Amino acid sequence: MPETYAPKRKDFPLSNLNDSMRLVRVRCAYCKRQHCYFPSDLIQIFGDVDVDSLAYRMKCESDPAHGLLNVEAFWPTGEEAVNLRIRRLVAIKIQRIPVWREE
Repeated sequence: MPETYAPKRKDFPLSNLNDSMRLVRVRCAYCKRQHCYFPSDLIQIFGDVDVDSLAYRMKCESDPAHGLLNVEAFWPTGEEAVNLRIRRLVAIKIQRIPVWREE
């Protein structure tokens, strides 16, 4: 019996990008901002998730109401790599907010 015609989804985790020395480019279509990240930095924040799922997990820094971001994996060519600025993870801050209960 032949297979049904349906798009086959293959997950492509961030660790595969890390092995092949690729970068992740994130763009906001509304405010035209673009940032490039190393996959190892994104793994520390989001875990080893699928590249396509980052569009739902990340938000635009200027205004979170801008909607979904365009996330793609790419190899920088020679011309792109000359002036490419890559954002690096320095630290992760965890905000502690107390919750009170009256007794």
